[in-house]
Amino acid sequence: MFRTVITKDELEEAKNDGVDKIEVVGELADKLKKAQKVSRIGKVGLATLTGILGAAAVTAPVTGGLSFAFAAPAAAMTGVGMAAIIAASALGIALVIAVFKDYEVIEYSRGTLKLRRRQSNA
Repeated sequence: MFRTVITKDELEEAKNDGVDKIEVVGELADKLKKAQKVSRIGKVGLATLTGILGAAAVTAPVTGGLSFAFAAPAAAMTGVGMAAIIAASALGIALVIAVFKDYEVIEYSRGTLKLRRRQSNA
């Protein structure tokens, strides 16, 4: 099964449906590729990141944007760049982690990210 997605909701649906190959296009592809770094941090880094972002969500401006005041310390504490943290928070950290847990990148060029479902070892 193959599916092309443009929106975050379409990506989440394709992942939940267990699609074998997903082609992410447009701005979503670039954001997801940037956010991939967040999926590689350990449990302690992830706990730190979610704690900081939880505080950011409570104090976020009405626009809903992640403030650099929160992204900078999160980047310093986790070793993940601010661009990756901002991209991941925009997409949803849980979704980013879930996608890269179940899928591997097989190709990326600006505006296009191709993912393949990882083979289970069972």
